[in-house]
Amino acid sequence: MGSVKQGFERVAHLRNAALPGGDAAAQYPVQAAAGFLAQLEALPDMTAAPFNFPPRFGNALELVTKGVRTFSTSSMGRLFDTVAALLGFTRDTSFEGQAAMWVEQLARGSAITEAYAFPLDGAGLDFRPLLLEVVRDRQRGRDPGEIARAFQRGIAVGLRDCVTSLCRVHSLDTIVLSGGVFQNELLLEDVKSLLEGEVCIWTNHAVPPNDGGISLGQAALAAFTSPPLLTRRHPELAKDLA
Repeated sequence: MGSVKQGFERVAHLRNAALPGGDAAAQYPVQAAAGFLAQLEALPDMTAAPFNFPPRFGNALELVTKGVRTFSTSSMGRLFDTVAALLGFTRDTSFEGQAAMWVEQLARGSAITEAYAFPLDGAGLDFRPLLLEVVRDRQRGRDPGEIARAFQRGIAVGLRDCVTSLCRVHSLDTIVLSGGVFQNELLLEDVKSLLEGEVCIWTNHAVPPNDGGISLGQAALAAFTSPPLLTRRHPELAKDLA
């Protein structure tokens, strides 16, 4: 929240989870899942059907339990990886975002269904109720596409509730939906429809919403924190960002 010149304030975020192995977990959905599922009580045997997690999950869970080579994350991408693993994507990925894209395609094959709970608890969106429902429905044999749709709808409803609450508190009428998660067109459509008539929504067009847009943000911050250096080295960019 705020402008580039004024700086930013982090007013809400995804509940923190452990990330065993750091960024390497992005390649293995079950490894990312270990950090999120470690926060659930009475977790079933994830190596048994219908989950059939490979040994990598147990190894990653041990890292989380011992606090070894484990970092903190509030990445929505890793939450999508966790759900992908729960729904059957237990292999390693071939490219960045593959597991999340797989979840989106599963969800597209199902009609809109009741959203899983994704409440705002203080400043954190709590993924635990959401994941509990995913696990339980998977055990009950619910269609994976329906689970994926309920999961994505839950994310959208949770974001809607969070946005409307924060806009009310901070007297805002415009929001920006950005970040790699909003390359998920189905999620973007859901959030937009849920917020229609409530706030003005800005989205990416010329600049990619994922990590590809980070360098522009860094340049924008540099323009205000070190204007002489930026003006000397990149006068055209400094002019555009002024």
